[in-house]
Amino acid sequence: MANIRRRTALRLVTGASLAALGGLAITAQPAQALQHLWGTCTRCRILWFTGNGTRGGCPAGDILDGGHHYLGLDWMVKTVEDGGAGQPGWRWCGLCQALWFEGNGGDPGACPSAYGGNPGHLPFTRPVAGQPGTSSAHYVLEDLTNRDRPGGFSGWRFCGKCNGLWDAVNNSLYTNNVCPSDHQPHSLWGSGNYVLRRFGSTR
Repeated sequence: MANIRRRTALRLVTGASLAALGGLAITAQPAQALQHLWGTCTRCRILWFTGNGTRGGCPAGDILDGGHHYLGLDWMVKTVEDGGAGQPGWRWCGLCQALWFEGNGGDPGACPSAYGGNPGHLPFTRPVAGQPGTSSAHYVLEDLTNRDRPGGFSGWRFCGKCNGLWDAVNNSLYTNNVCPSDHQPHSLWGSGNYVLRRFGSTR
C-alpha cells in the first residue's frame, strides 16, 4: 500500500457499483474505510501520497529536491477491500508517490522518478539494502456516474499520457499542470469524471 503501516483510516458506511474508464467495475458492497493523506501537487496537479515522509517526484521540477508541493487539502482514497462503488486498477507509485491507473492494458505510463531504463510507474518502492520494497494497495475511484453516495468533489481526471490522476478543476488546462511524459499539460481524452472526498468533510 502507500505505506500501509503509516496510513490512517477513516471509517464510513456507504455502497454501490461503477464502470468508468475501460469499462472496468467491481461488485457493490458497503464501503468501510478510506485512506487519507493524499494531496494535490500545486505544480503538476497530480494526486500523490503525502504520508511517507517524502515529496516524491514532480515533473514540474523544484528548486529543492524535485518533489511535489502540497496544496494543503487532505483527500481520501479507498481500496478494493473497502468495497463500494468504483473503478479498480488504481495503484500508488513507490517512486514518485502518485496515484496511477494500472488497468490500462498493462501500460505503466510515465513516471518523473523512473529509473533503470523503465520509464513508467512501479507499484512498489525500490528495494533497499537487499530488503524488498513496500507494495501498493489496489485502489478504487468513484465516478460521477456511479458512486457510493452524493457529494464529494468531482473534476479529477485520468491522463492517458502518464496514467496519473490529476485535478482538472483548480487550474487552467494550459497552465499549472505538467505531465511527466512530455512536460506539456495533462490530457483529458478518454477519462471519466472522478470523485474524491476530503478527510473530515461530510460532503
